[in-house]
Amino acid sequence: MPPKKRYQWDTKDSEFEDDRPSRSQKKRDSTALQRMGEELTTLGSSVLAKMPLTPNIREAVLEWQRLSSHEGRRRQMQYIGRLMREEADPQAVRDALDAIKLGHTGETASFKRSEKLRDDLMNATDAEMDTLLAAFSAEDATEIRDLTAKARNEREHSRPPHAYRALFRKLKSLPAEQ
Repeated sequence: MPPKKRYQWDTKDSEFEDDRPSRSQKKRDSTALQRMGEELTTLGSSVLAKMPLTPNIREAVLEWQRLSSHEGRRRQMQYIGRLMREEADPQAVRDALDAIKLGHTGETASFKRSEKLRDDLMNATDAEMDTLLAAFSAEDATEIRDLTAKARNEREHSRPPHAYRALFRKLKSLPAEQ
């Protein structure tokens, strides 16, 4: 029996430092890689071709997309998770998925910014329009002013919104800083 307040092993001076991850950590990592595989299954084949994936993973994801039965998809997802653990560079795949998400978010923000500016121009007085157009070059401001006038005229006379759409396309084509 060991003496009181002394233990049979000393964790601080141990010769055997165990740097391996715990079983729980391995399970968390495995689940995270499987979730990443699930994200890959939502992508189209053209986007998958650009991803830093091994051919085996790419084929497995495409096979998952072809399957229709629930059990078949579940088993294929398990297989994708296994391939992700064995073959993939998870950080490169995660970075590529984040870049795709960020790109969609940036496009959406740009789209909404253009819509808001178009609506502000449609409802603005002359003084407000001058303020809104001050950020644009003279040529762009003139074209935007003309398109806004045509769009207002279309709206007043209940005509199809050709100029309204052209105004949006013009605003969308301009740089985001403006």
